[in-house]
Amino acid sequence: MESQAQRPIPDLEPQKLNVWQYEAFTPEKLELIGGYLAGPADWTEERIDLLQLLLANVGLEQTVRLAPEAAWREAIRRVYG
Repeated sequence: MESQAQRPIPDLEPQKLNVWQYEAFTPEKLELIGGYLAGPADWTEERIDLLQLLLANVGLEQTVRLAPEAAWREAIRRVYG
């Protein structure tokens, strides 16, 4: 099952997910706790898992339309220098 539940890598186009990925990386229960989805503020890993599934499923081309270009460029500059 380990190989079937590999974390999907987001690409430009949407990707299908399999049931093993869904079960491995989706929070058991989606709730809002103190303004944070899927647990308290320090449960970052759970949100990253969910976000990665969504990014892969939606595709990066659609994702970048959600924020202004300047914000994406600044985020890329901060991460990659």
